[in-house]
Amino acid sequence: MPQLHSETFTEALRQAAGFDPAGVGIEERLGQIPAIDTLDDLPEGTPVWIRADLDVPDRDGMIGDDPRLASLHETLAYGRERGWRMLLIGHRGRTADRTLEYVHQKLKSIEPGCGPFIKDWFDEHAETLTGVAVKGVESLKPGEFLVFENVRKYDFEMRLWTTVEEQLGLVSDHFGRISAAFRQGATVYINDAIASGSKDFSTTALPLAMGRTALGVFTRRELAEHAVQARDAGLVVFSGMKLDKLRHLHGIVQRGRVEVILAGGSLAMALRKASGEISGERISIGAAGDEVNRDEKAYVPPSAVEKARQLLVDAEANGVRVVLPIDFVVEDGSVVSDLGAGMWQRDIGPETRQLFDETARAWLDSTERKAVFHNGVMGQFENSTFAAGTEAIVATLKALHDGGAAVYVGGGEGRAALERFGSLDDVTHAFTAGGTVLKCLADKALPFLEALAAHATAEA
Repeated sequence: MPQLHSETFTEALRQAAGFDPAGVGIEERLGQIPAIDTLDDLPEGTPVWIRADLDVPDRDGMIGDDPRLASLHETLAYGRERGWRMLLIGHRGRTADRTLEYVHQKLKSIEPGCGPFIKDWFDEHAETLTGVAVKGVESLKPGEFLVFENVRKYDFEMRLWTTVEEQLGLVSDHFGRISAAFRQGATVYINDAIASGSKDFSTTALPLAMGRTALGVFTRRELAEHAVQARDAGLVVFSGMKLDKLRHLHGIVQRGRVEVILAGGSLAMALRKASGEISGERISIGAAGDEVNRDEKAYVPPSAVEKARQLLVDAEANGVRVVLPIDFVVEDGSVVSDLGAGMWQRDIGPETRQLFDETARAWLDSTERKAVFHNGVMGQFENSTFAAGTEAIVATLKALHDGGAAVYVGGGEGRAALERFGSLDDVTHAFTAGGTVLKCLADKALPFLEALAAHATAEA
């Protein structure tokens, strides 16, 4: 279909940005979005924007074998076979100062047809692609690709993050001008960045300005074949330091599929404190609950405790059993059952490891919903002093898989821990993007899917 214009563009952007949620499930959304093979009629030499997962770590400028970069292979190979000229855009982290030059070097070593790296590719004052960028696109031979520098170096990329609904008209006008500049490079767009869960310009607005769009090979398979199955998990193992995941866990509870939750990390601290408030007990979570530590990553503010309390109330109403740690490994490596003032919990203790394992095995013996989803790690597993909890959970996941359960592991640290203490073969599937899958399980809309669906279903 042709690009969207004026009011149609704004309304589609409203949907993609979540201001007008449609309440449509991921299964229906995937059915609306074109697959990559719908672009087979593109002539050789057609330029194509590819929003890629390029957010990978480096060590002193060197990037190892990374599953996110490997996930791009099928879409790049598809484009090579058809002679497309492919323009890769993406980011590293949430700031503008992390270069993608190392990513380009890695891709050059693993993918045929790697063209130039374009550092300064957008003129924000003139709102146009730079001459260097245009020449870079024109220099590509059919089947080759180039890599543009971190798109988050430009202010427009994250503008929608802080946009309120009343500002959407102005932002839409701005994005329309920026999109016109992007059309200088290509009018075809593919999203193969499953981890692109934020409301970035390149995932929410850019596809709306394109003539044709599609979902990449890897991302479609991850969502359609694996995330959809993980949504039926009866057991959820949940841990980590990011307290914003509480809302995703709450969404999972509200969906009414999960039966048992095993919780660790800072998430468990918030839930433990909230559990005490509900039962009338005074429960200490140690240094994590002390306001003097409010600048520490592991600090649990009262607002998180309140979210945890609401989650526990809904869990009880829905018959969901939430199992929390009963002992902890603290900073000096000792094990305690109560976190005193000044103590930081760094891992779950041996009694909790046994409790979690026994609970998981008992659940498997009694349930008809034999699917498991695991996200996060139980402690600072990179340090051997605090690794036992995570290692034990990996062993439990393997036992569940061996016992006939479909076991899905979220990306990031959960996948890294699985590879350190076990093997990818020990589970049914390990994702490269934990946050995106969490949103799927919690019935939260994915902005990049909303944008692609809005483009596919809107009238120009």
